[in-house]
Amino acid sequence: MKNIFTVVAIIAITNLFSACAALPTASKVTTSDARHNYVVSGAGSPTVILESGHGDGKESWGSIYSKVAEETRVFAYDRAGYGTSRSATKTRDGAAIVRELRSTLRALALQPPYILVGHSIGGTYMELYARTYPDEVAGVVLVDSRHADFTRQCLVADAGSCTPPALLSALLPQGPKREMAAGEETFEQVMSAGEFPDIPLIVLTGGKQFLTGQTFYDVWLTTQEQLASLSSQSVHTVCQQCGHYVHKDNPDLVVDAIISVIEQARN
Repeated sequence: MKNIFTVVAIIAITNLFSACAALPTASKVTTSDARHNYVVSGAGSPTVILESGHGDGKESWGSIYSKVAEETRVFAYDRAGYGTSRSATKTRDGAAIVRELRSTLRALALQPPYILVGHSIGGTYMELYARTYPDEVAGVVLVDSRHADFTRQCLVADAGSCTPPALLSALLPQGPKREMAAGEETFEQVMSAGEFPDIPLIVLTGGKQFLTGQTFYDVWLTTQEQLASLSSQSVHTVCQQCGHYVHKDNPDLVVDAIISVIEQARN
């Protein structure tokens, strides 16, 4: 049986070398923490922050970027270690990534409140951001995001494919490789951080996870429901025709979720 981490890695590596015409020409910004390639479009508040999954650059959001920009200001970027983005440190845990993102947003004068949108491990980083700086976040959309306690629950259920295979690390560039190595530290940071704020939260889950087996998916779905329980203002939607990349399989669903959270934040 194929391993989900291998499947996702193959897709992610393909994305690293593919361009997407849906995004505008990127700019660069340098802070004391990092140098980031980024795109920003649209106008209005709150600003939507798009955080890609493991191995993916900002192009991963090409299917929804322009539609979100019609509603409000939207920002997407390459984390350090992706493309030509670089960090002042080799540390690639969630705390470092959140700190670098926040520095960049401040340097660009993109003021809070933010709507944080994260895919896969990017959702984990956005959860950590919301727990660390709750006063800066007006809403969150998690796109098949990884729960910080998923690996433990997966191992307890003996689901298989719970941890990345050794081969995967060899296939990845340095940036994604270091993020993977810091994964457990990132998950511990999330679980030890402050409370998740009681703000609008939409959790979107892909329903086509058959490559990993039923037990794995059962645990994945349970932890997705646990993510939705973080806020009393949450909605959990399972997209049965979607795989892990919900924003590519059903872009309108993700756009509608983001707009819904924007409208709730504005009201």
